[in-house]
Amino acid sequence: MTACEPHVVHQPRTSVIVPAYNKAPHLKACFDCLECQTISKSDLEVLLIDDGSTDDSLALCEAFAAERPWVRVIAQPNAGVSEARNAGIRAANGRYLFFLDPDDSLSPETLENVSMFFESCPDEIDLVTYPIVSIRDGKRQRLHHRYDVLRETGVYDLTLPENATIAQATMNVAVRNCFDGNVLFDFAPANGVIVHEDEKYCTDVLQGSMQLGFCAEAEYRWMRSDEGASTALRQPERLYDNNIALFEDFFGRYGNEVPPYIQGLLVNDLSWKLKAGIALPTHLEGAAYDRALGRLGSLMERVDDDLILRHPNLREEHRLFALNLKCREPLRWRVAPGALAVLRGDALVFAAGCASATLTRIAVRDGELHVSGTLSSPFFAGWEGGVELLLRRRPRKADRGGSADALALTEIVEACPTATVKLGRSFRFDFTCNLDESEDIWLDLRLDGVTIPLAWSVRGLARSAHALRHERIVGSWRVRADLGRSKIAVDRLEGKALQAALKQHDGRVPRWKTRLDRRLIRHLLAGSEIWLYSDGPDAEDEARTMFECDSLRDDGIVRYYAARSGQAAPRPCKHGRIVRFGSRRHKMLFCAAQRIIAPTADFATYCPMPEKSLLDFADLFNGEVETASVGPLPQA
Repeated sequence: MTACEPHVVHQPRTSVIVPAYNKAPHLKACFDCLECQTISKSDLEVLLIDDGSTDDSLALCEAFAAERPWVRVIAQPNAGVSEARNAGIRAANGRYLFFLDPDDSLSPETLENVSMFFESCPDEIDLVTYPIVSIRDGKRQRLHHRYDVLRETGVYDLTLPENATIAQATMNVAVRNCFDGNVLFDFAPANGVIVHEDEKYCTDVLQGSMQLGFCAEAEYRWMRSDEGASTALRQPERLYDNNIALFEDFFGRYGNEVPPYIQGLLVNDLSWKLKAGIALPTHLEGAAYDRALGRLGSLMERVDDDLILRHPNLREEHRLFALNLKCREPLRWRVAPGALAVLRGDALVFAAGCASATLTRIAVRDGELHVSGTLSSPFFAGWEGGVELLLRRRPRKADRGGSADALALTEIVEACPTATVKLGRSFRFDFTCNLDESEDIWLDLRLDGVTIPLAWSVRGLARSAHALRHERIVGSWRVRADLGRSKIAVDRLEGKALQAALKQHDGRVPRWKTRLDRRLIRHLLAGSEIWLYSDGPDAEDEARTMFECDSLRDDGIVRYYAARSGQAAPRPCKHGRIVRFGSRRHKMLFCAAQRIIAPTADFATYCPMPEKSLLDFADLFNGEVETASVGPLPQA
């Protein structure tokens, strides 16, 4: 008998700790999962910890335990999931402790296989992990990047750099039961917001041996939902100090050399929080922001550059941001014709041959081409030199020269615009061209006078269906975003050439009904100007009020109000009409409208169909979205 074993007549191999607070709807599935485990019930102990539930959870737990000697119920006043687990840890008799949330499940062989693996290496490890599969809406999600490292069953040395990205932060683990010497959940920050208790617990257990066991022949099934405090409390003003304090504790346990695994925990945490927009102290501004960010910078000083450069979950712009937080040797930004580079000393930490130009809107209205887009590159975040974007146009006729005009750029800075270290930086641009003849249009980027190529892409309402090759035909103009050549090709078509182009264009749409709808939309486009009004499902009646006002005008514009089910209909208007929101008629009017009036510019508020469906008609959509605002009534 080892020092970790209690003095009992029969000790089960495995204890499973299940904390439950108002989880009655999930308990039957949880009980079925435990009942189906292949491990012998004589080797199993299940501890159901009711944490002061106000629903039927306690009664259901007691009923399940009544005829099963291997199940015990512990009831306590509500104290949170950590204290519920601690109650289970203190009461457990098994040699190995497992944790299961009642709305998750385990594969049938999990308890048996993980326990057998633990017994195969009794003196090497205190914690064994096994695969966790995230399941949302019944679909298995992509595995965590830790499984690029954890490929085979075995013991992994967490002091080795190649294991730094494992980042065990969830409770798909089993730990050795050391009874009076057990680690307990104890992360309780000053503001009471607890979001990292699982990560701290696993790290505390691993700290002694820095050896991690992995059993590939098991599975924790994490049923994802938007419920729970971990989602509701994800706000920088509540998270930031807690996050930094946790990692200051982790790093503070070591001298100058922080183990690669501990460094990796910080980089992993930073990577997903940066993507979610909750990593930085964005509730602060100016000097206060810089001071708070300095705490993160002090931690990053102790993280190896190599780990930041190779971490699989960091975006390029976030990688540069993390490196730039380290002030020990500042990064240097360099440009050359066709090349962007960032260096730390003589080491190259970022290189690219181009920046990105993303077209977000292409429209043809009243003989004019309207284009909006963004100019972006991870390089821009630290670049302090000049940024110039030229609009170049070249008519197809050989006797006509080209033109070049500088475009106004609107700078967009992520996180705090006044920060010393910027998370990201991009530029928004817009331009309008009168359509006179066939021509090619492209953009020319220059950084301090040095030409940098642009890689073009499209998104949002700039996209046509993939089959339509980013092409639109409006009136006698065909406009095509030629992404391969980074240009917009404009062609003037007439007569048979126009009809042939339309037939070929529509023929790329595979569904006959869609092709019919496209012809009906073109018929609407050939008629009177259309304005379309709609309010969001939870919005006030701004658009309806504006519709009632505007429809008093006899100005040749045909106005429609898209009424949702349950919303009050507008007053009868002589020059206004009603259409049912989301109907086929509404969808065609939406594509043909010259102006869309809605309470916000949020796509989901005013669009009658999913963006995926709109792609079959996006080349026809040329409407201008306008936020509803109620003005004075027109004079009679």
